[in-house]
Amino acid sequence: MSDPIGRVSGSGIIDTGSNNIQNDSNRTQGNFGPNRAPNPADRNSHLSLRGATVSHNSPIPDNYKTAIEQIKQQKASNTILHKLGRAVLWVVNLFKGVKSSSTLSSNEKLQVLRNKQPSPLPDNVENKGRPYIFGLHQYANLLGYDYKGMKVDFFYNLEKEPNKDYRQVLFPQGEPRLADIKQNPELQDCWFLSAISGTLQSQGTESIDRLFSQSKTPGNVLVRLGTNVYDVPMGRITSASGDKFGSESAPWVVALENAMLIHLALSADNPDLKDPASLQDYKKSIDMPQRSTTDGLVALGGYKKGGPNTGYKEIVLTFDHSQDGYNVISKLLSLGKPVIIGHNRINSNKIALRDGIAPGHAVTVLEAIPNGYKILDPYGQVKTISKESIVDYTMYSIRDSNESDDKYAFARPKEVKFTEEMNEMMKNDENDF
Repeated sequence: MSDPIGRVSGSGIIDTGSNNIQNDSNRTQGNFGPNRAPNPADRNSHLSLRGATVSHNSPIPDNYKTAIEQIKQQKASNTILHKLGRAVLWVVNLFKGVKSSSTLSSNEKLQVLRNKQPSPLPDNVENKGRPYIFGLHQYANLLGYDYKGMKVDFFYNLEKEPNKDYRQVLFPQGEPRLADIKQNPELQDCWFLSAISGTLQSQGTESIDRLFSQSKTPGNVLVRLGTNVYDVPMGRITSASGDKFGSESAPWVVALENAMLIHLALSADNPDLKDPASLQDYKKSIDMPQRSTTDGLVALGGYKKGGPNTGYKEIVLTFDHSQDGYNVISKLLSLGKPVIIGHNRINSNKIALRDGIAPGHAVTVLEAIPNGYKILDPYGQVKTISKESIVDYTMYSIRDSNESDDKYAFARPKEVKFTEEMNEMMKNDENDF
């Protein structure tokens, strides 16, 4: 049985019990909801978990727990080819006048994000009052790490302030910012980082704020993704050999990544433990580097993944004509919807040299400008691509299922049809620098 992450003593971890925690010392907080920010950021707090009494953590469902203990993911790596690819793109971007994402943190731009009102989170939390918590053994299997010597490098001195307010830990600038996001080359989770930046850009700071709440597990924070709540460490999971999970981002982003790792494992199709093929499919389906950006948008939007009554509809499109793409993307942005793009051509290496966007990579569209698009690369760069370039990309967005289909008729004329080559390319992230 794996143990949950517990209190810290010195530089090590003291485990606190089984996954079905019921002792008073680990009781989590009883009022999940963003009661931290002044208006207007408190608008939708009643739509999350306000008033839910959290008495103890939910046990991990047996099937998932056993499956996680039987798999071992391949450890993420930063190969010579990846480094060479980034070096080439660095030269390309040098001549393209690429800017740092810090340019997005002006008072004027931040005020725009503060004033945006996100779509309400669905009131559909399935483990209300009983957040899931993972132990180091489980994190180790999901990351391909050796459990021996694993620990959490917390973002603050846990011994001095075991119950420090999560706001002070996660948001050093006082709020989530687009410039906080910086991808780790070893962890190819551009799909999730772009979903985060797309959500923040389109729905404002409250769309991120409301996902977090105080935990009574020292060093942890409660995070809502999809229809579940997770009790995750406010720190970076590391191995004895120096491997570090998570991006090079601000603490709030890393906390979301910690939660997303659990969310993938518990929101995937229930594996058949007696069928090796089913276990292999499960292992592949929860691999952090190999996901669709829609997975991130669904989780951040509080939607149910798969099955009936999910609460959302995907918008996935390719374009034969650049003006069609420009019209659709402009309209989606005006409606406050996130827009993510990624290469859809098998000659993506050539496209990368043209646009400065790595093959197999996902980036967020910030705005449509007269001659093209301003995009945010999760490596912390603001770039511009031409209007004509969009025919070489697949566009991803999401909307509430209760919105009128007629409202989105403009986004339905040419739904994406992936060729066998495109499907193969999308399954293999190895070219993502």
